[in-house]
Amino acid sequence: MTLKGKRPYLLLMGLLIAADQASKWLVTRALPLEGMRDVARGFLRLWHVRNSGAVWGFLSGHDGGWVPKVITALAAAALLVVLVFFLRARRDERLELLAYALILGGALGNLIDRLRLGYVVDFIDVFVKSWHWPTFNVADRGITVGVLLLAFTLLRRDSCTPS
Repeated sequence: MTLKGKRPYLLLMGLLIAADQASKWLVTRALPLEGMRDVARGFLRLWHVRNSGAVWGFLSGHDGGWVPKVITALAAAALLVVLVFFLRARRDERLELLAYALILGGALGNLIDRLRLGYVVDFIDVFVKSWHWPTFNVADRGITVGVLLLAFTLLRRDSCTPS
């Protein structure tokens, strides 16, 4: 387990965390809680919400209780597991390292919110008519892209391995 040759991925993690925290800071300054602002009418808006639950607001609404504490502990544990995979990855496994960096940067961005605020700030609202994707943030996009990239690399590796 080493960080040798992984400096660019650490930089990416740091940039993702910085972009996530900066965007959340801007939204909390520009919009009141539950405030909305259209970005692309009928498709995309900024909507300042708090997520004290897990992914997509699951178990949300338990502010200050044991649920946010358990979710924070589980998020920290998952982050440590991904960190071990990141540290064990070889320097030549660039797509995997990129995936782990995106997942770690996103997870750390949201964990900072949970530890500092007790909830995660979400603000990107994508919708078509009455259909809404769950509101998310920059960290969530990093996690999602990282997980998809990791799945792609693992599936590709399995399909290239002789039977």
